[in-house]
Amino acid sequence: MLIERYNTAAGEGTALCGIFSDIHRAWATVDNSFFVWHFDKWDGQCQEHNVDEQAICAVGLARAKSGIFIEAIQYLLVLATPVELILVGACCSASADGTDPYAELSLQPLPEYMIATDGVTMTCITCTEKGQIFLAGRDGHIYELQYTTGSGWRKRCRKVCLTTGIGSLLSRWVVPNTFKFSTVDPIVDMVMDEERNTIYTRTEGMKMQLFDLGANGDGPLTKITEEKNIVDPLDAPYGGRRTNAPPPRTARSPKPSIVCISPLSAMESKWLHAVVVLSDGKRLFLTTSGGIGSSVGLNSGLRRPTCLKIVATRPSPPLGVGGGLTFGAVSAAGRVHPEDLALKVESAFYSAGALIMSDSSATAMSSLLAVQKGSAAQLSLPSTFGTASRASRALRETVSALPVEGRMLCASDVLPLPDAAYMLQSLYADVECFTGFRKPFEKACIKLWAKGDLPTQHILPRRRVVVFNTMGLMEVIFNRPVDILRKLFDGNTLRSQIEEFFNRFGAGEAAAMCLMIAAKLLYAEDSLISNSVSEKAAEAFEDPGLVGMPQIAGTTALSNTRTQAGGFSMGQVVQEAEPLFSGAYEGLCLCSSRLLYPIWEFPIMVIRRPAGTNKCEDGVIVCRLSAGAMEILESKIHSLETFLRSRRNKRRGLYGYVAGLGDSGSILYKTGPIIGPGGHSNGRSPYNSQIQDMDPADKSASNKKPRLLYTSAELAAMEVRAMECLRRLLRRSGEALFLLQLICQHNVARLAQTLGNDLHKKLVQLTFHQLVCSEDGDQLAMCLISALMEYYIGPEGRGTVEEISTKLKEGCPSYFNESDYKYYLAVECLERAASMANNPDERDILARDAFNLLTKIPESADLSAICKRFENLRFYEAVVRLPLQKAQALDSNADITNGQIDPRHHDTIMLQREQCYEIVMNALRTLKGVGHSRMQSADKSSGVATAVDPASRTKYIKQILQLSVQWPDTVFHEHLYKTLIELGLENELLEYGGSDLASFLQSAGRKHQEEVRAVSSVTSGAAKLHDLSAPILTSQTKYLELLARYYVRKGERIAAARMFLILAERQCSNSEEVPTLDKRYEYLRDAVLQAKSAGIEADSSRKPIDSSTVDLLEGKLTVLRFQMQIKQELELMTARVENISSSSESPSGLFPRDNILADAEAAKAAKDK
Repeated sequence: MLIERYNTAAGEGTALCGIFSDIHRAWATVDNSFFVWHFDKWDGQCQEHNVDEQAICAVGLARAKSGIFIEAIQYLLVLATPVELILVGACCSASADGTDPYAELSLQPLPEYMIATDGVTMTCITCTEKGQIFLAGRDGHIYELQYTTGSGWRKRCRKVCLTTGIGSLLSRWVVPNTFKFSTVDPIVDMVMDEERNTIYTRTEGMKMQLFDLGANGDGPLTKITEEKNIVDPLDAPYGGRRTNAPPPRTARSPKPSIVCISPLSAMESKWLHAVVVLSDGKRLFLTTSGGIGSSVGLNSGLRRPTCLKIVATRPSPPLGVGGGLTFGAVSAAGRVHPEDLALKVESAFYSAGALIMSDSSATAMSSLLAVQKGSAAQLSLPSTFGTASRASRALRETVSALPVEGRMLCASDVLPLPDAAYMLQSLYADVECFTGFRKPFEKACIKLWAKGDLPTQHILPRRRVVVFNTMGLMEVIFNRPVDILRKLFDGNTLRSQIEEFFNRFGAGEAAAMCLMIAAKLLYAEDSLISNSVSEKAAEAFEDPGLVGMPQIAGTTALSNTRTQAGGFSMGQVVQEAEPLFSGAYEGLCLCSSRLLYPIWEFPIMVIRRPAGTNKCEDGVIVCRLSAGAMEILESKIHSLETFLRSRRNKRRGLYGYVAGLGDSGSILYKTGPIIGPGGHSNGRSPYNSQIQDMDPADKSASNKKPRLLYTSAELAAMEVRAMECLRRLLRRSGEALFLLQLICQHNVARLAQTLGNDLHKKLVQLTFHQLVCSEDGDQLAMCLISALMEYYIGPEGRGTVEEISTKLKEGCPSYFNESDYKYYLAVECLERAASMANNPDERDILARDAFNLLTKIPESADLSAICKRFENLRFYEAVVRLPLQKAQALDSNADITNGQIDPRHHDTIMLQREQCYEIVMNALRTLKGVGHSRMQSADKSSGVATAVDPASRTKYIKQILQLSVQWPDTVFHEHLYKTLIELGLENELLEYGGSDLASFLQSAGRKHQEEVRAVSSVTSGAAKLHDLSAPILTSQTKYLELLARYYVRKGERIAAARMFLILAERQCSNSEEVPTLDKRYEYLRDAVLQAKSAGIEADSSRKPIDSSTVDLLEGKLTVLRFQMQIKQELELMTARVENISSSSESPSGLFPRDNILADAEAAKAAKDK
């Protein structure tokens, strides 16, 4: 259709063409008709839009500003004719499967958005990502097309001249253009630098102009400078960089013209800002800053442009370079070509380090020249030495020539799809030189190609450029080094070609590319790698002839200082031996570091706040990485780790070499001896071996200071261990990414709300490195998993533990192991049991299942919370046994009980054990009613009734005591007995106490009391009473009373009698603690009763007992009874005296011997005695 329309105009119509890379469309105009079609589909469909009569002279595409048009209008098509400017709405819709967001395009006329040009013919249009529209006119001025919704008297659309003053504006209004005779140099090209907010223009007279839009791009347009002779290096200053300048042009040599101006991103250079391509193929690199240095870079808002200065030049690429499968770098530095072989560049396109030029120097057929920065490393020494010469660091380029029919009119990058671009932006958003890029993500990701092929070929697809020439559209695809290597493996390539590839790129880089092919790490569109190619790449990665073997660095550089016979030797330099690993290890390091580089040292979570809010205000915590980015990165890391693990299991490469030396297990996974040729079997670590040079000529040097060297077996084992460490790091990193994906799928902001303030702050500051390698990362991961499980097993749970646990165990086993699975499965059972209050049988079954699961992992469970659930279910067997099992696990060898614990660890372990004991004690306190209100509120939250009748409470206490006493932990028994006495449960203590209760009561009642023997003579008993005459405190009396009651309950009458006697005759250091006579009488009476009972039992069993014990106790009881009578008489006497003294009558014969006690004071003193 397009060709027919052009032929209809007899080839004399106005025709333009271009590419809208934003919407994946190519366009062309013929007179007043505009055609647009999808350049990716090649389906022949072409959409047409016509304007009124006038021929279209300029076309542009701008993003629609928000809030002006309907949401469906995403772009604005700008059409310029000699008489008016027209805006047309462009609506893009996605395909049915959603893979192509620009599948359909519809053009919507906007009749209210037209404006007259006022006689100015526009030559070119450029637009910013903010939606600004700039137009260059043939009058040499720059205009801006502004549009609004329109209100009141304001027009919806207006044209504003940005480069003229008031005087020029008035003259243009008063004097028509027909009567102006001054020469006008029209602007024919205009390029926008989105990063620095500057505009470059080119006029017909080959002048370059620089304009500034301000730091934010919304300031007034300011003209910075205009350079007239920039295309002629002989007439322009070079700032001291005019070395190796080309010879002066002859008279027949035409002056070169500018064919392309392109801005340079900050990722390409921090102090070069633009490149100009001339018609002879030369390139001029410009800066807009007066000073040259690293301070001029991405933060251009701090330093605005001041000039337009040439900093460096590059000669034209060499001719005679053909396309094909070449992988050598062609240096173009300092070459001078004959004039008859000079390039004739008609058009050029530059973007992110790639240059495409249309050359018509050959008469037969024109060609496309593709120039890129060379990736090959041609070093005079191996790259691992880091001593490359200055020449090797020079900029090298690869040049490919492709003969084509027709000449190139324009070209553009094929932008990645929005989903892929968003993934790349999410990964590299915080990387240096990428933070300043604004939307759209598709164009920002183009800048990553400027980093070169080697650092990005694992994540970026092959670069594609669509070229519009006079014969139609064509697509140019740039092969990366890994693509060349893949093609070498795909064919019957000679080994010499593979060796040349390794030599050109270095063993490390080539090995990294072999890994990418073998593990299939390439971009999704390029991942169609056959198994045969993958296996060949794996074999090359393990081929010592290609990647080398580990060796000692610097040994080849040492000079031998041996002299002739009879000469004098000063010895030789002693150099520390350092292992230098093979190219396979270096390639693994390169591949791993490039995968982890965009996330390793950056925070995982960020706080997202609404636009315009204060940074101090709280926001929503979200993951910095998108779900797609984490999925792709995790898949690549998993593929690489799987490949390495398979090679280890198959014992390929160095794995097999080391395994053949002997004890493969000790070499691959732990330190140990290497047994085999060149190894040591004496048990020493190969890392510490010292091998002396036994060359007789070097004995003098080696005897003075032996050199530390490693055998080949030791070096191989060291490299295998290093590779194994990297493999485990990759595995852990992949599991961390999987865990992050799973957490983000369940609303990380909601899960983070369950964390405390301290953990919340740590989560925001947590880097990926810390998540993988630190204890804080493990702690936060455990907390997030716990919150995730609560989401599933809570009252409003939306799944089962089995469902989410399966994903966690398979995807991140190092963060979620089997014990975690059992714990949360038990919690799920308890949640279900709590909801079955009306079905006690089923509730008990579920509680029993949970208990059985937790008994397998007592040390891994959070008992403080889990036992409260069991307590609410009245399942006290778990409340007792689980804490005691955990306490036992903390001291599995019973070192504390045996007194063999390290004093440094005693307090820590004892504190942890006491925390376990307190869980059981708290259950007793709850049943007794201590802290009942607090427990009741907790019980209500679990949905279980808390009311317990007295009979059930007694039963539960008995159950706890019986279970506790059965556990063989004397330290726990002490805590239990003290708690029972504290709660007033003495009867239960005496009834259900264990065999160690007596010893506990004895040690608690009298710390130095000897054990009371059941059978003892009166003499020995008296001796013991004499030894135990130390004062007894009131706090100790309770334990002795319980001990006496314990003896009575156990039938040990003599021991009970003696304990009562001790209590009756106990001494006190404080007079206030002295027991009353009544209390002493009670103790002695019980002692006599127990002694008599012992005698009766002895008579019945025909085991006589010494009667002196009973006589002694009865005698003491008689004396005490007499003392009580005296005390009683004295109290009566005191009362009578007080009554007589209070009456008015004198004392008379009421008391026969009243003369003995004359006053009341004497009576009172006698009473006290």
